Amino acid sequence: MSNYPESNSPLSQQASSDGEKLQSNALGLLSMAALTAAYMGPALSIYALFGPMSEKVGSGTAFVMLIAMGITLLSAISFGMLAKEMPSAGGVYAWSSKTLGESAGLWVGLTTIIYFAISLIFPPIIFGQYLNELLQQCNEILSIHLPVNEWTWLLGAVGMMLVAALVVYRGIVVSSHMAATLLVIEIAVIVALAITMVVFAVRHGTFTLKPMTLAACKDGWRGVAQALPFALMCMVCDAAVPAAEETRNAKWTIPIAVVLTCLIVGLWYVCGFTAFSMVQLPGDAVDSSIQNPVAPMVDHTWGKFKFLVSITAMTASLGAFIPIMIGSSRMIFAMAREGKLPRWIGKLHGKYRSPWNALHVLFIFTILGSIPPMLLYGWDDTANWWGGALGWYIAVVYLTANLVNIIYYARFARQRFNPILNALIPGIAILVQLAFIWKTVVVALWQDGARGKSAQGFIALVGLISLIYAISVRSRVDRSEPKGFEALPIPDKS
Repeated sequence: MSNYPESNSPLSQQASSDGEKLQSNALGLLSMAALTAAYMGPALSIYALFGPMSEKVGSGTAFVMLIAMGITLLSAISFGMLAKEMPSAGGVYAWSSKTLGESAGLWVGLTTIIYFAISLIFPPIIFGQYLNELLQQCNEILSIHLPVNEWTWLLGAVGMMLVAALVVYRGIVVSSHMAATLLVIEIAVIVALAITMVVFAVRHGTFTLKPMTLAACKDGWRGVAQALPFALMCMVCDAAVPAAEETRNAKWTIPIAVVLTCLIVGLWYVCGFTAFSMVQLPGDAVDSSIQNPVAPMVDHTWGKFKFLVSITAMTASLGAFIPIMIGSSRMIFAMAREGKLPRWIGKLHGKYRSPWNALHVLFIFTILGSIPPMLLYGWDDTANWWGGALGWYIAVVYLTANLVNIIYYARFARQRFNPILNALIPGIAILVQLAFIWKTVVVALWQDGARGKSAQGFIALVGLISLIYAISVRSRVDRSEPKGFEALPIPDKS
């Protein structure tokens, strides 16, 4: 028998009686894998983050990706182990609430929402950059004089969000189909480009596997620590988790989608970053932060056909943006459904069964977090500031998943406890993530001067506000519960 507790507070009971349900059995394994892979962005991550990572670690980007894949794969196993026991739109929030307590779970849930929200900031910026690249390429190829400036970048960023809104507001099925279509286009182009780069390197005598080694990393482990937050952004693989309530046979589908996609896309990253590193030249630089640093490298290999990369980078930005919106809005919905956030924010649209108010809030945050900083400070400062802050949120969410994996199976599912899957693997992952937090969030950000210290201040302030909110909600729930209330155990159906 399982002693696994479920909250029976009035808030939870009221949420259950409201009948607010997402569209059930809408997605299968392929759709979930496509959402996860699109979220990881097999092409977009290279296009967007190769430049910032190279700046910090030199040509050793593939080595950083190997580390990131190993770290994330350990956590992906924990996500899978928990998803097969407790499939929920709340994901880490739901698991930690049931295992660690409601206050801790609420704080983790708020942290997860912030993690998703920060991830939303990057795709519109990158879309606008590559729109400018495309316009510049049209000027070169067609001998015309289209404008390429901050206004055209802004047009691209806003235009992408408008297209994304037309998709995500219409529900999970439309969103997953669009993400899958864009993913196929993205993979076809980036694989072809990587193969071309390898051929180019062989012909010019620059072929090497050194980018996969520590020796290729500028500043050694210090450079690795600074580049690792960007690598982990590439490897985030939990987009499928909040869609559990809309998935067929979620207890089987979600674990398979998360773990296999993490492994396959991770191996691709190692190969892809290696190919890009082999063709990078010292003079490959751009003149403006509204352009992307990968463009000169593509020019070496594809020449005039580099416009294909610009187009697919734009579609890949849209393809990555959609799953993040799906995951973050479902997380907000799950928390609002239980009364942990204002109920209005989790209200579902009657026809599309999509949390429209949550989507409104997320789009507003994305606009404010991407457009003003980009116009004021440029790509480098914007990417490094948000990327540095994001490292903390990724680490907390994944560390929590590993901790809950251990505690849940040790306390509430002892008959299914596996010493490797539920102790050794998550234990190693926790140690690695603690080291990551120290190296990147504490040491690296502190050494990054005013920019890094301001990111640390943001993390501390938001964390404190989230903690106060979590405690206040718990106190409100305690006052509303009848005296003598006790949580009832749920029978173990296995």
